[in-house]
Amino acid sequence: MWPDQRISLFILTDLLSNTVACLHGLQPRMAALDIQEQVHAYRKPRAPTETAIHNVRVFDGRGFSDPQSVTFANGHITAGADDIEIEIDGTGKFLIPGLIDAHVHVPDVSGLVSITSYGVTTALNMVCRDYTACATLKNNNLTGVASLLSAGVAAVGNGTGNGALQPPPEQLVYPDTDLPQLVAWAFGNGSDYYKIVAKPASVTQAQQDTIVSTAHDVFGRQTMTHASDMAAFNQAVASRSDGIQHIPDDGLLSSCTIATIKKNKQFVTPTMSIFKYGYSNPAVLAFLGRTNSTNATYAHVEENVRRLHKAGVPILAGTDAVGAIAPGLDLPFGSTLHEELQLLNDVGLTSLEALRAATVESARWHRLFDRGEIRIGKRADLVLLNSNPLLNISNTRDIEKVWVGGVEVQDVIT
Repeated sequence: MWPDQRISLFILTDLLSNTVACLHGLQPRMAALDIQEQVHAYRKPRAPTETAIHNVRVFDGRGFSDPQSVTFANGHITAGADDIEIEIDGTGKFLIPGLIDAHVHVPDVSGLVSITSYGVTTALNMVCRDYTACATLKNNNLTGVASLLSAGVAAVGNGTGNGALQPPPEQLVYPDTDLPQLVAWAFGNGSDYYKIVAKPASVTQAQQDTIVSTAHDVFGRQTMTHASDMAAFNQAVASRSDGIQHIPDDGLLSSCTIATIKKNKQFVTPTMSIFKYGYSNPAVLAFLGRTNSTNATYAHVEENVRRLHKAGVPILAGTDAVGAIAPGLDLPFGSTLHEELQLLNDVGLTSLEALRAATVESARWHRLFDRGEIRIGKRADLVLLNSNPLLNISNTRDIEKVWVGGVEVQDVIT
């Protein structure tokens, strides 16, 4: 089993005694050379074209405008353009910002191509075990595919006790690990944010606190904490980590915990789709040779998201998608984000709130100030829909065209 496979399988095996999340350890590990070969085989880069979409209703973060024109050139939305090369009739159609998957594990160029075909124009990878390979994937010089940001090697404690599923010793956090140096190493190697795996036997509360404060105070960067059971979630809240990834399924969040999240200005990416997949697919448990014998339930997942939403905690859309990992085990890129929006809608987010969770709010909370909105100067990451997603969130699947940085995506799933 490859190293990237081990870390996710160790997480999943642990979680399945409490939850079902993080299958990315089952993915094949891609080396930098493999990714370079994919880049060369994909297609020649295409330049952005000066484009105008006429008579289209535009999502402004609150609703859709009356029919208007939107122009973009050189990869960004403009106030107008003198030399329009492509004109599109948007009559009866709806223009939204490109979607953001706030928790995903895209390993290679084919994964980026796949996720883009569903209108996802930004992918936030939540772990990287090979910095050279990740840098190659992030800086691929391809156009018309989703842009990628990524965490680096996750902070996992040496006391996790998962045998063969344990990450390599050199990638564990020990009681005497120089944590500021560890954080500096990650950011120095291109990590966009720092990932922590919280659980009682992993990185201690004091270590989590140090990692978070170092990222914040020394580097001015964000941290994301994997926390899918009650104990881990409480650790993540106490550490003041920016983004709490997943949601407890082994109990219910208290009003005190939720109030603290709001006070700390933290956000939560619950990844409901991975829980839904795990609880509805016996093949996941069978593949790992275990049964779910704890008090963990999908009902806890739903209720915890409801409580967070009711209290006004920022909820972002992420999937934990990993693609196909074994016969009968597949969390496809792209389509799972649309499923996530539906699941968020099902537990109380309005269609407007769900759409914002994958656009405006995700960009805001991840400090991606160049995207997430259709405004002059923003990236021309756009999705043209045939149906109004505010009437039915499933209409985000009714895609006509997609642009990434002003370049039209060639293979769109409609």
